[in-house]
Amino acid sequence: MASAFLLSGPLWFFTPIQIVTTVIAGMNCGASSLQSPLTWPLLQDVDVPVHYVGRQTEHLLHGSEIIFPPFNGVCTIANLVLTGIAYYKRNDDLLTSAVADAKLPWTAIAFGMHVATTVFTLTIMAPYNQKLKVASKQLNEGIANKEGKESTSQQQAEKDFREAQKVWKVRNYGRGAIMLAAAIANAIALKI
Repeated sequence: MASAFLLSGPLWFFTPIQIVTTVIAGMNCGASSLQSPLTWPLLQDVDVPVHYVGRQTEHLLHGSEIIFPPFNGVCTIANLVLTGIAYYKRNDDLLTSAVADAKLPWTAIAFGMHVATTVFTLTIMAPYNQKLKVASKQLNEGIANKEGKESTSQQQAEKDFREAQKVWKVRNYGRGAIMLAAAIANAIALKI
């Protein structure tokens, strides 16, 4: 009876929104988490000239900056709305309040995890995105100016780039863990 209520009762819209937030959070987590063990080792191959690796990294970061923030934004806003509605409906009739009470903590946790993802990305990951881009640009400018790999500026740019790669890769696991927690909270809220 509860499943029929969820599709026709006053909270009928929770299910489709929660399906969307669960799928998007899972995609966001999977894509981000797989960058560190799959993509980044290829970008750390020392046999590939580092300025080429820098260009690929710039493309990867640019693509990520286009795709992931809107995904996270959709989930953040959707979970905020669902949390607000669940909080508001928790004192309605018996069946509505039971469903709202059960979903409220999980939608709130999912909302919090999406906010945490945003904060983590802006404060911890974005500075390293910028370091990677700056070092890559310096490497490519050096190649364009026909500076050899032995030049001091090229060596420093390569060192900065490689160090930023290592830090970014490790910290990306933290972001992936937060996104995983958001996906799990979304899935639990969907199941209730």
